[in-house]
Amino acid sequence: MSRVAAAAILTAAVLAGCAKKEAKTAAAPPAPGTTEWKIQNAMSAGPEYVVSGAKLMEFVPGDTAMPVLRQGTNDWTCFSDDPNTPANDPGCADDEAMKYYDAWMKHQPPRLTGMGLTYALQGGQLASATDPFKAKPDSGQAWVDVPPSIFIMMPDARAYRGIPTAPAPGKPWVLYAGTPYAVLVVPAAMPGAPQPPVPAAAPQPE
Repeated sequence: MSRVAAAAILTAAVLAGCAKKEAKTAAAPPAPGTTEWKIQNAMSAGPEYVVSGAKLMEFVPGDTAMPVLRQGTNDWTCFSDDPNTPANDPGCADDEAMKYYDAWMKHQPPRLTGMGLTYALQGGQLASATDPFKAKPDSGQAWVDVPPSIFIMMPDARAYRGIPTAPAPGKPWVLYAGTPYAVLVVPAAMPGAPQPPVPAAAPQPE
C-alpha cells in the first residue's frame, strides 16, 4: 500500500471518528414552550442582521404585559409565536411598527410618523383579512394563510391606493383595507416554499 493511500485511509478514519463524536455531543433542540424555544422561535421571524441584536419578547395575547426574553441592542423587537393561531407566526417589528401594534392592542388608531416594517419570515395565519380584531374565523370560514412576508405600515393610507385588497400568490396586497390598521403585505416566498431555519439563540447582551 502506498503512503498516499495509507494517509487517505487514516484521514478518513479520523474524520469519521470526529463526526461520530460531534453527533453524540450535539445539543438536542429545546423543548417546545421553554424559554430557549421561545427565544429561537422569535429569532426565526427575521433576517440575521435584525434578530442578532433585537429585543426578544414572548407573545401574550390581550392586554397582558409581554415577558422580555432578551434585551436588545438595536431598534427591532421580535415576538414568539402567537399561541391562539394554528400556524407558527413569530414576527420582528421596528420601532415605528411597534407604534402600530401598541395602538392596535389598545384599539386606538395608529399615529405613525414614518414607515413601519415587520418581518414575518415564517408566515402565519389570520382570523380575517378585513377585521383586525377578529380572534377566530366565523363558523365555516377558514383561517387566512399568509406565506413568509414583509408587512409595511404607512402613516398615510393613501399610499395603499390601487393595490389589491385580497391575497394572491406572490403579489402584494393590503390587509385590513379601509380601516386605520391597513397594512401592505409583501410576500417574501411563495406558499409552500421552504421556510428559513430557526437560528440558534444568541447570547444575551451584557
